[in-house]
Amino acid sequence: MQNGGSNAANYTIGLYTNPWTDQAQARKAVKFERKLEFAMEGHRFFDLVRWGDADAVINAYAAYEGAITNDIPGVRFTPNKNEYFPIPQVQIDMSSGTLVQNPGYR
Repeated sequence: MQNGGSNAANYTIGLYTNPWTDQAQARKAVKFERKLEFAMEGHRFFDLVRWGDADAVINAYAAYEGAITNDIPGVRFTPNKNEYFPIPQVQIDMSSGTLVQNPGYR
């Protein structure tokens, strides 16, 4: 619940009553289900990256929250960088040229 005792969200839970008419509608439903199911389990970020939605969703969230709170100043998702973690330099050095740094961390 939010401050003041009102619900933060009101989702209708039940079976889907209409068959899928196209692939886009089915994907939208799957994305929404995974959003609810894994919201607090740390999987959402990886779904957003896999679907190519991370840039839009994370930056929209940061803009929305940034207008409400000062907890996330300057947060910005950078495509082709923030999807990956940097490879530790010691691992790159030990690989004798097999590993190269992920894009955006050079």
